[in-house]
Amino acid sequence: MPQEVLRQSNFNGGALSPKAIGRRDLKAYASSVALCVNMMTTAEGPLRRRGGFRHIDLIRNRLEAVPITAAMLTAPNGGTVADVLGGAGLETTTPVGTTDGYVVLEIDFGAPTEVAMFDLVDFVVTTGSGGGGGGELPPLPDPVPPQYPWKPIERYEEVVP
Repeated sequence: MPQEVLRQSNFNGGALSPKAIGRRDLKAYASSVALCVNMMTTAEGPLRRRGGFRHIDLIRNRLEAVPITAAMLTAPNGGTVADVLGGAGLETTTPVGTTDGYVVLEIDFGAPTEVAMFDLVDFVVTTGSGGGGGGELPPLPDPVPPQYPWKPIERYEEVVP
């Protein structure tokens, strides 16, 4: 039985991301995309934004919050554990190593406890001590573009058919 494979090479409409890079190396590919972040193609041709990171599914068992007390927490690399529960944060005193894992906080439930998920509310990496801090980390680099001539898109563009 013959089978048809649709390979998208032409996008006739849709919203492009600011990081989208079009292919300009060959005339035949003038309206195709070489690099695109968080986009989906449709069979009709246009691009559309990806739905996001949400996952919709059934929860079979009710999830109960597990209370965490200061007695359950330990900071093996230094710091005041009571500050974590009070919302002041935790500053470790041991330098971060590059070859071994670095444990910031350990939770001991006292008995085997099944944890289905957890929420990490806030996490900041800073350098220095004494309240100075090093500020925020630099942003991640842009994706590596394809290795042929291209012109990056500087702003958000709306492509209409």
